[in-house]
Amino acid sequence: IALVTNSGPIAYERVAAFEEEFRRTNTVIFDENWDSNEIIKSGLLNEISQNARNLKSFPRLDLEQFMISDQLRVRTCILGALIALVLRVNSRLFLDASPWMGSTGEVLQQVKDTYANAVIVDDVNGFDNVLVDTFVSRIEKFGLAKEDLDLTNTFAYLHLYDSLKLYALAVRKVMNKTDEANQTAAVLDGHQIWSAMRRLSFDGIGTVVSGSNTGLVQMDDLADRAPQFAAFFIAPNREKVLKMVQMTTYRIPNCDGTINRTGCYDLKLTDVMTGFWPSENGAMPPDEPVCGFRGQRCSYTVEIAVGATVLALIMLILLLWLLRRHCQTRALNKMPWRLFSDDFRLIDEEAARSLLSIGSSNTKLSNQSIGGSKKHAILGVNTHATYRRFIQKQPLKFNREDMVLLTAVKDAIHDNINPFLGMAFNDKEEMFILWKFCSRGSVQDIIYNKSMTLDEKFHAAFVRDITLGLEYLHLSKVGFHGLLSPSTCVIDRNWSVRLTDFGLATMLERWQKEGQIQPYKAEEEEEVVKEKRRGSKEKSCPTAFDRRGLKANCLLFFN
Repeated sequence: IALVTNSGPIAYERVAAFEEEFRRTNTVIFDENWDSNEIIKSGLLNEISQNARNLKSFPRLDLEQFMISDQLRVRTCILGALIALVLRVNSRLFLDASPWMGSTGEVLQQVKDTYANAVIVDDVNGFDNVLVDTFVSRIEKFGLAKEDLDLTNTFAYLHLYDSLKLYALAVRKVMNKTDEANQTAAVLDGHQIWSAMRRLSFDGIGTVVSGSNTGLVQMDDLADRAPQFAAFFIAPNREKVLKMVQMTTYRIPNCDGTINRTGCYDLKLTDVMTGFWPSENGAMPPDEPVCGFRGQRCSYTVEIAVGATVLALIMLILLLWLLRRHCQTRALNKMPWRLFSDDFRLIDEEAARSLLSIGSSNTKLSNQSIGGSKKHAILGVNTHATYRRFIQKQPLKFNREDMVLLTAVKDAIHDNINPFLGMAFNDKEEMFILWKFCSRGSVQDIIYNKSMTLDEKFHAAFVRDITLGLEYLHLSKVGFHGLLSPSTCVIDRNWSVRLTDFGLATMLERWQKEGQIQPYKAEEEEEVVKEKRRGSKEKSCPTAFDRRGLKANCLLFFN
């Protein structure tokens, strides 16, 4: 609890009354000449908000500057449980207007906004003019006009009336229990008068002028007037304050104020209204938070452990992903599919026939089939390959997708897939793509070879091999062929069809459009002449599947 008060002897007396119940832990001093901006800059509000849940303020002077501090308003909204209590003294002698009322009666909205959601503890008639209006009306009956009165001193008149009545009742009480001979001495005895005032109750001026019990005067065990307080809530969207709590004074039994130096009274709080607090259910914050004022009653070990575990798992997964990515990048950077010009040598068709006749005992049919390809090369010692050659105009640069695709094409291994041997680039201004050579040519060579006749079993076997090869490609990391045609379906020495030239068509087309590579014109013209001689133009076939397997238009070249 933080108590805000002015300096000086009067303020000290007010705070000293609280020290009977509270223990002072810290003192924060604001310069009396500071405005709201200087209060914020001092940083002292942070100390208050970190150590106090309830803020109780006594002073009226410069209170607006304290309440208008934006940082205090922010703290109030964030904490939710920081309640600003403004205490106005019950024994004031002047009629004070509300802090947000100007001298001419206008509403100072900026000041009123600073009091929004605050609680003001005042006497029961602190925010109405019932006593004043009734008092004026009764005075007018005796010939006095309202202009004849100093309304700012109205409470001085009321307190004067209550004081005189209290003294008169105490004197009568002393005289009633004293002999007539000793009455004068008894009345002059201040201790007897004081004792008679203790625990005395009577109807004060408030009851007389208003006809209610709000003017009941109760003296405590030390002959001080017990206050009649009420708590008022300052709603931001209402012009009038709302009485939320009625505070009724009652005596504490078996209590002697002369011994314990207290008034032997307490306040009974009665809720006049509920559901006014700006929370989800309209209820005020509990007297003490579930976790205590500083969170000392709640253990967050489980939450911290779970959060740390989840964070550790996320970091571990991220680390593993980065490690896997790094390993993949290193593997890609090694380019297992890259060849250099020294790794292979080009040979002509005669050398290829000689190599083929030495290495195998093929039939006449296979010897005729070698005419299907005139681009032969030897990779390494004795790997017979066929190649595609391009003029390289610019150094080739591969992005990650290109390297992933080339690696997947290199790793494709299946009985119906022709092995990709590699690619030579950025060397001698030529680019080569090498595939393993299949000695029996391509399906296109067989289709246009009129001297060769194959029965339906061969046709069915070819269709099965093509289907199995496409199925493997579609399920692999390559995912597609991209250039399926009779010329890209080659036949090995065992009469098995293997798919070749797959996966690279889009990449080659992009490089040609970008001007990085260009086909040899002579080889292009040779291909055109060959197609004209065969009487048809090669067309690519989409490599799509339906429920029955390969689409029909992919089989037209067997008709």
